[in-house]
Amino acid sequence: MSNGAAEPRMEGGEEVDAGEPVTELAAFEQAVSGRLISRVRHAIQRRTTAAQLTSFAFHLPLVLLKEFWMTMMGQFDVKKVEKDTGNEGKAS
Repeated sequence: MSNGAAEPRMEGGEEVDAGEPVTELAAFEQAVSGRLISRVRHAIQRRTTAAQLTSFAFHLPLVLLKEFWMTMMGQFDVKKVEKDTGNEGKAS
């Protein structure tokens, strides 16, 4: 997040005087309704759910492909096949 209030600067590097805070605005403060908080919370949850589903939909095929590849390489492991054929020759 930006620190706009903490460090008021222009793009040229010049400092900007923000002036004194307006104390009259504190009298206009109102309590936030529960409905607004609920709407904001639901909007955040919807976006989080969508992000998780998108991540899952992207990673699942990659994970399945990797597992399939590792299984196939395990079946065709050359060193394992050589050890098995070497042991059969000694047993005869």
